[in-house]
This record gives sequence, C-alpha cells and structure tokens, in this order.
Amino acid sequence: MNVKTLRIFVALSILLLGSVVVVQYYWFRQAYNLEDRDFDQRVTSALRIVSQRLLDFNKNPNNKLLKPVERITSNYYTVQVNDTINVKILEEFIKQEFAHSDIRLNFEYGIYDCLKDRIQHSSFVCFSENCDRTDANANYHFPELNIHNYYFGVHFPDKRLFLLGDLNNWFVSSAILLVVMAFFVYSLMLIFKQKRLSEIQNDFINNMTHEFKTPISTISISSEVLMKPEIINTPERLLSYAAIIRKEAARLKKNVDTVLQTANIAQRIDKLNFEEVEVHELIEDLSISCEPLFKEKNGELIINLKAKTTLINADRLHFTNVIHNLIDNGIKYSERPPILKITTENVDNDLIITIKDNGIGIAERDQKQVFNKFFRVHTGNVHDVKGFGLGLYYVKEMVQGHKSRIELKSKIGEGTEFKLIVPLVG
Repeated sequence: MNVKTLRIFVALSILLLGSVVVVQYYWFRQAYNLEDRDFDQRVTSALRIVSQRLLDFNKNPNNKLLKPVERITSNYYTVQVNDTINVKILEEFIKQEFAHSDIRLNFEYGIYDCLKDRIQHSSFVCFSENCDRTDANANYHFPELNIHNYYFGVHFPDKRLFLLGDLNNWFVSSAILLVVMAFFVYSLMLIFKQKRLSEIQNDFINNMTHEFKTPISTISISSEVLMKPEIINTPERLLSYAAIIRKEAARLKKNVDTVLQTANIAQRIDKLNFEEVEVHELIEDLSISCEPLFKEKNGELIINLKAKTTLINADRLHFTNVIHNLIDNGIKYSERPPILKITTENVDNDLIITIKDNGIGIAERDQKQVFNKFFRVHTGNVHDVKGFGLGLYYVKEMVQGHKSRIELKSKIGEGTEFKLIVPLVG
C-alpha cells in the first residue's frame, strides 16, 4: 500500500468513525428524550389524579384547577391544591398512583403552607429495596415559587439514572460499537507499525547491502589484479593490493560481528560476566584508544572525572563497548570537528556518566525511537555515516542488562547528551 492510498484510507476511516459516533449519539439522545417525555407524561398524569383524590378526600369536588400540575425543572414538579393537605394521605396517594403508573423511583416531596408562606413539611420516600429512608432524609432545597396557594412539590433525585437504566439496550449496542471501533483503531495502528517496520527493514537491508557490497567489490577487484602474472614483477603493488584485501576483509568481519552480536544480544545479557570495575580507569583507557579517532577529525575529547566513588558491578567488555559506542556516535554524527566531553559525578548511591557531543543532534520526534533495533536518524547533509542502526539498541539492552538507566537530551544543531545512571557497589 503506497503512501497516498494509505492516507486516503486513513482519512475515510476517520470520517466513517466520526459519522458513526455522531449518528449513535444522535439516536441515543433521541431515545433519551423519548424516555423523558414518557416519564413526564406518566408523572403528570399520576400527580393530576393525586390532586383530584386530595380534593375528593377533603370533600371539595367542585374546587378544581385547569392545570394543577406544572413541571418546574426536568426532575421537579408542583401540584396546586385549593385546600389544606394531609401529609400521610398525600404520601399514600402519591405512592399508590406512582405504583399504578409504574414509576418505581425514589422521590422527595414538600408541602407548601400558604398561610405561613413556606414549605411546611418535606420527606423522602423509598421505592428501591436498598434505600434506607432514615438515612435519606429530604435534602432537596425546594425553591420558593410565586404561587399563593396550597401546593406540594415532588422531586426525583435519581431521575437521570432511572431513565438511563431504561436504555440498557442502547448501552449494550454502544459498548459493542466502541469495541468494534477500538479494534478498528488498533488495526490502523498495526498497519502503521508494520509500515514503519517495513521501512526500517528496507533501510537496514539497503545499508547492509551497501556495507557488504563495497568491501566485497574491493576484494574482488584486488584479487583479480593479484591473479595477473605480471604483478610478480612489481612487489610494491602486490603488497599494496594484499593490504587492501586485508583491510576490507577486516571491515567485512567487523560488519558481520556487529550483526551477529546484536542477533544474540539476549543470550549475551544472560551470560554477562560481572566483576568490580573502576570506571575512571576504564574511561581513561578508552580516551587513550580513541585519541587517534579525534586526531583524524581534528576533534577533542575532554575528560572531567568528578565522582569520588566509582566502583560498579559490570561486565568490563560490554560496559566498555557501551561507552565506546556513545563516543563513536558523537564522532560520526558531527558536521564539524567533534568536541566530546565525558563527566562523572555521584548522586545518592549512583554513578552518573555524562557523554555530551557537539554533533548534529537528534530531532524530538526521533528521540523515542533511537534505541529501537535498525532505526537510524536522518542525518541531513551528512551522507557518509555508516552503520546498521544497531549501536544504540545494543547500548540500551546492555544498560538494562546492568540494571542501569540511560537518558537522552538532544537539540538539533547543538549536539546530544547521553547520561548513564549506574548503581555503585554496595
């Protein structure tokens, strides 16, 4: 799948998912509104009957209101009654009519006394079995309304949950839809991941082909020259071509060893030969061995060893390779004479080894991937950097194998800083 096709596919997928979510939300709201209207109709009808029964109970059948029930808010109703209201009778009537209308929902009610101009009585009524009436005293602040008449108010604190409970089928369908969407998004992520892995693999194969093809071609050409009989008459040329073959064979061996070393890195970590290592001594030995590399590039290696305690448990060979790889990266990825600084310090029970260079730096988007196998940072104008993208992967695996940590800070054009945090002995 080419890039253009993939982008079109992703755009259409996002549009489709967004449309499905919008449609599902629209129909869910419609279903909720229908349930709300049905609830309102049942409550209004039940309360209207309660109002009439109160008037009949008070033997005042002619005292009727055209619209006794009014919905003040989504879960609060008022019912006007042109007569005094008996608390016990009112509660019993409400419970009976709500049960008859299948409104089995906890509610609070308050009775307004127009003579005293305030809510005179309020109480909480439980329909559910797990509701404790003694602990659920009415806590709703019944609003003061501009109604100069006897009335009572009914409040449903759990109305929203009650209505949502009637939409279980919608929740099930929405959950299924979310699961399908999650799998779809996961599939998209896998596609991108596989595409990225494919690109990295192709880059690795191209790099490996180039790294192997160049020395093989050089060895092939040199061996053809050595096969010519007249080469015997020019021993200096014979020696020169033999040296070329030896050099390229060593280069080929180094590349093969790099690939094999990384392929068997898990087994190598399991077989690390731990011993007490004096880090300052190790760094000083490395600085001597790396001196020719810096001279060749007109660079400089600065050592600033400030740590007082430097004894760690490590595999000397692999820990040396870790620091050497970081130094080598600082030299390779530099468009100017490399200046690299190695600093040590003690923090708590750890030894901090900081390796800072003045190279081209690593973009923020690449910093999380530089430790991945085969990943190589795009080097901009630097096109002659050789390698397979295995160096930092080896570094990360070995650092973790030493129960240590590595941190990276970098900025494009200003260089890169690696910080090794290694536990001290004891």
